[in-house]
Amino acid sequence: MGDLVPPDGGAHHGGPGRPARVVAVVPLRDGSSGKSRLAHVLDPASRSRLIAVLARHVVGTLLASDGVERVVVVTSDPRFTWRALREVVVDASADAAHATGSDGLPLLTADADRLRIVLQPVDRPGLDAAVDLGREIASEDAATRGPVRLLVAHADLPALTPVDVEALLAEDAPVVVATDRRGAGTNLLALEVPASAGFRFRFGPDSRAAHVAEAERLGLRAVVVQRPGTAVDLDTVEDWGELPADARAAVGLHVPALRDHDA
Repeated sequence: MGDLVPPDGGAHHGGPGRPARVVAVVPLRDGSSGKSRLAHVLDPASRSRLIAVLARHVVGTLLASDGVERVVVVTSDPRFTWRALREVVVDASADAAHATGSDGLPLLTADADRLRIVLQPVDRPGLDAAVDLGREIASEDAATRGPVRLLVAHADLPALTPVDVEALLAEDAPVVVATDRRGAGTNLLALEVPASAGFRFRFGPDSRAAHVAEAERLGLRAVVVQRPGTAVDLDTVEDWGELPADARAAVGLHVPALRDHDA
């Protein structure tokens, strides 16, 4: 599957002194190997649906956020990713009799040219490598069109809203870390490109502290934020219980097995 072509972009506003254009990167491994800590309550098909629902929500939220010019999804499984995100790019509101164009292809939404799906090479595995690939794409953009902000967002944030994204982008710092509800992880990360070219991604256990330390190593000021929509991911039944009721209801429509575990 070919990449969806990025747009020319518009005039969006970043924080004071920050580059106005934002490229969001969402790493998404595949539809089968994730959410293993929910295997005792969800069968493989349900876990795959959950991964798709969460990714669709995050990508849709980013595209709806003022300031985000385009979204790059880096994945080892483009077929699954295309199916998961189809509702974001295919115009489902078109009359069924006119659901395709004259060339027989689906009609696309206005957001379709702002989304790019990129294959993660097998020789560059892992989350940090996926994000690095996204930064390389943003760097190519910066080389021709000027500095951008890179916004890394995990694909499993069911309570994320455009207001959360815009609040993070409004922070006036070269490095912004949106931490999880325990204050230990990194659910979103904003960097300036190419100013942070030497920044090493350190996703994994205690990544908040690791990313702050990495900013200090480069002499960059870092800000840590925690908001309800950025703090809660969904990896465990405990995480499910921490979600707001509206987020549980939205996810539960697609993954009914989780509704039995409402807090």
